[in-house]
Amino acid sequence: KRRRQTKDFPGANIIVPQIKAKTARRRVGLVSTGPPVRQHTPILCLDGQVIGEVTSGCPSPCLKKNIAMGYVDAAFAKNGAAIQVEIRKKTVSAIVSKMPFVSTNYYSG
Repeated sequence: KRRRQTKDFPGANIIVPQIKAKTARRRVGLVSTGPPVRQHTPILCLDGQVIGEVTSGCPSPCLKKNIAMGYVDAAFAKNGAAIQVEIRKKTVSAIVSKMPFVSTNYYSG
């Protein structure tokens, strides 16, 4: 906090205003049914308007669902929000999920 106020680090002129302004887009996890979601797939709100893009996605063997990660507008980034993804020109329903999808159960002493 002190360094943000004094701005005594490299790149402070760019980084500090970005921290204060908040972000317009947020990274979210997606869980979907149907075909797997791949990168560069558009993320749509329920109205059909594009609100983001998938950065990566694949089927999850341990969850038995399709998972993906992408960036959406901050207003749609709440856990449990219903959204849609466009796969091969068809819309498929998806749910915004918290990450990591599978909790780590190992001990790192």
